[in-house]
Amino acid sequence: MHDIIVVGGGIIGGAALYNLLQNGYKGKVLVLERNNALAQESTSLCAGGMRNIWSTEVNMKMTCYSIEHYKNFRENFGVSIGFKQNGYLFTYYEENWQNILDFKPKWDEAGVNVELIPPEDIANIVPYFRPGVNHLKDDILNMVPVSPIVGGLLGKDCAIFNATTPAQTYFDFSKDKYPEKIEIKLNKEVEKIIIDNGKVKGVITRDGEKIPAGAVLLTAGAWSRQILDNSNVPDDLSIPVVPIKRVLYVISSPINEKDYSKIPLTIIDNGVYFRPEGDNLVAGRADEKQAPGFNTEPVRSYYEDFMNLYLQVRIPGSEYCRIQNMWGGLYAVNTEDHNALIGEHPDFENLFICTGFSGHGAMEAPAAGLSIAEIIENGEVRTIPEVGLLNIQRIRDRKLIKETIVL
Repeated sequence: MHDIIVVGGGIIGGAALYNLLQNGYKGKVLVLERNNALAQESTSLCAGGMRNIWSTEVNMKMTCYSIEHYKNFRENFGVSIGFKQNGYLFTYYEENWQNILDFKPKWDEAGVNVELIPPEDIANIVPYFRPGVNHLKDDILNMVPVSPIVGGLLGKDCAIFNATTPAQTYFDFSKDKYPEKIEIKLNKEVEKIIIDNGKVKGVITRDGEKIPAGAVLLTAGAWSRQILDNSNVPDDLSIPVVPIKRVLYVISSPINEKDYSKIPLTIIDNGVYFRPEGDNLVAGRADEKQAPGFNTEPVRSYYEDFMNLYLQVRIPGSEYCRIQNMWGGLYAVNTEDHNALIGEHPDFENLFICTGFSGHGAMEAPAAGLSIAEIIENGEVRTIPEVGLLNIQRIRDRKLIKETIVL
């Protein structure tokens, strides 16, 4: 019998496995992944951004840790993950700018390396960027309601990277170093977790196989709540995590003589963001009207008739930013406070949960994997103590840790 089953072969499961074994876990681990390859769901479909600019201390601590981990990934694992510290650039209207000025000392105190950028200097970072609106005609302003951008916040340590590579590396490294401790099964979808008298006994797969285990670590992202529902966990004992579609568009760069290959991931009006992707850009925006569900079909018109208009407002030549490719993936959204759920379930012994990252799972995976490994081994978080605040019990106690900087 396996000592623990890891449900889900994405970057969170991989980071947890790696840290668990590196920290000296003595038991045997079984990883179950429903696809025919690891890290092919939300991990491979994410935007590939890495930032430490947040409104909550725990997210700042986790992502600062993760940035250092990813920055040294090639040296430590011998594998390139395409980690490039191009930065993150948030832009703001007048009504929000004072909040940024007031909050900056908290970022400074937390060691988040940020710089305030005057509007006239943004074009030095993003070529031809137009912060004002005087160049726009009234009919355009009526169609695309925008205001002058009065400042930018540049996160200098923020980066872009390929999340699939570290995820796969965690599994490969663990398998090679600890072959006697780990087994990975692909095409094995977990239908439900076996819970008897408040204690985990194993799992049952979609094909009906019953696999006993002493503990289960649920790292199934957007599918986590569904698995708990199938396990007959009552609503009041479950987790507030729902699947929400997010679509990314690979678009050609603006047609002007400037190079956009080294710009930061830039967030402009109405939450539209874009970053370099080779000679192209990747663009996205969270659709606040998107209902929960597992449909990931991308919608071309959402970019062409909506997002691209904001690009045209800010950068000349953006009307030629045509779609080259597009795809949809799923956020595991914690509807209560948009922060992860990390810890042992308060009602079910040996059911460990690490999910609900609400879009920042790949960014926080190194810190999250370390933290849940420490909880499994030691019963508490030691390296980044603030992560202990992300326990499941906080939802019931209404001690929410609300993250407001979510894309």
